[in-house]
Amino acid sequence: MVDLIVVIMGPGNENFLQMAKDSVKDADKVLHFTSDMSLTQDKNTFYNNWNKSNKKINGIARNVYLKYLKDKYPDDWALCIDEDEVVEDLNKIKEFIQTAEPGLYSPKMRHFIGDLGHEDATRKDHWVPNRLFKISEAKEYPEDSHPVLNGKMIGSTTCTTIWHLGHLPVEYMKYIAKRYKEHAGNSTIHSQEFLRKWRDAHLYGTYPTRQVNPTEIPKVILDNFGIDFDELYFNNRGLETKHFIDASHWRDFFKCKNAIELGCGIGPRVYAMNTVGIDAAGIELSKYAVSKKMHSHIIQGDILDNPKIGNYDLSIAYDILEHLNYKDLSKAIDNLIHYSKKHILVSIPYKVMPTCDADPTHIIKEDRDWWIEKFVSKGLIEIEVPKHFLYRNQLLIFKKGGKKL
Repeated sequence: MVDLIVVIMGPGNENFLQMAKDSVKDADKVLHFTSDMSLTQDKNTFYNNWNKSNKKINGIARNVYLKYLKDKYPDDWALCIDEDEVVEDLNKIKEFIQTAEPGLYSPKMRHFIGDLGHEDATRKDHWVPNRLFKISEAKEYPEDSHPVLNGKMIGSTTCTTIWHLGHLPVEYMKYIAKRYKEHAGNSTIHSQEFLRKWRDAHLYGTYPTRQVNPTEIPKVILDNFGIDFDELYFNNRGLETKHFIDASHWRDFFKCKNAIELGCGIGPRVYAMNTVGIDAAGIELSKYAVSKKMHSHIIQGDILDNPKIGNYDLSIAYDILEHLNYKDLSKAIDNLIHYSKKHILVSIPYKVMPTCDADPTHIIKEDRDWWIEKFVSKGLIEIEVPKHFLYRNQLLIFKKGGKKL
């Protein structure tokens, strides 16, 4: 009869370690290899030489326990788990190894994601490579950050399942359990049944929620998690058929040979205009958007910067001006006028339109007459938007030639 030696490796995780140990307490031997020197007072706990600055340390540390296993228990079997993993049924593994072909096996693993009611569904089944093995058949771990044991690989096994807890919001779940205990004993507002349902809904992920628009989340929160707001904002703002239709309409109506778009994003309209014969350029504030630009005539710049490029037949600000602060609008309009030799085209969601409030980054929310006055006061003449223009209800067209009010 062969023995099963369980190795637990990790930094001494206070959230999961005891659960991991409890799940394998029936093993013939449980060894803990940790980077927490304070835990090594226990005779079955060993320091694994962990060095955070070494990118290869995961493989190096695993070879520490593998060498120990080969020296002490060469004829037995080993199951290796991390401190944030729990074994479902250890006794089934002990039965399996009595008749299994010697080699390396990959047990099934299930990953909790976010709460106890959801798991990783990127594939139907997950198998954790070579975690169960006859010690004499194991060779070594590659010295890298996510190593898989080398040796005589047999394949997967369903003799048990390892549950991975590492993607659970432990502090949040502890808080919910604590709040339940606090109120369950003496609440005069909620019944015991209500409190249990409240706790379980949080822990299983069934508490009623609605989707949050990521662009509504404050930038300070996104920055803390390394999320680039511009990457979120410009996602799915690529080339569409409407851009080519607009470009053709503008070419024919304005008779323009060249044009410039201020705040062009990644440049789908700049690309479309160049495709239909307009020599178009674009200026965009976002470094991210410029890094993904669709045309070489797009440069990084601010709509509020003093113009450095020559005049164009047409200057465009398409769904841009409403993003500005009120105090900056006059300067932006001046720049649009400076860039253009004749015509200015703007697209603006007025405050009566659903699109005005649909984007949380919109700041200026005014009616059509208010916007017209801002341009006419600069000496521009409003001209009627052609009926065949797409989205004409939010377009304004002006030409030079009037007098400032």
